[in-house]
Amino acid sequence: MIPVLGTLMRLCRPKICLFAQFNKNISRHLYERGKAEENIHFLKLQREQLKSLRQKILSQKKMVNSKLNQVDEKISTLEKSDAKRKEN
Repeated sequence: MIPVLGTLMRLCRPKICLFAQFNKNISRHLYERGKAEENIHFLKLQREQLKSLRQKILSQKKMVNSKLNQVDEKISTLEKSDAKRKEN
């Protein structure tokens, strides 16, 4: 009876090892998949933040350019008025 039990245990052992390896492979696959999805999520968040930052910088750049144009116009009007004063 004992030799039969030992033989049965030896026959069952590889199946258990195969199941453990299969379980390990599935666990690793699920972990990698979850990690990839998390990375995608954070990359999307980062992309949205960069888009908003870029839009903010562009709007500030437009505002600075408009102010520079206003200052240039004021300078040109002052130069014209100064030239008229010197003529008179």
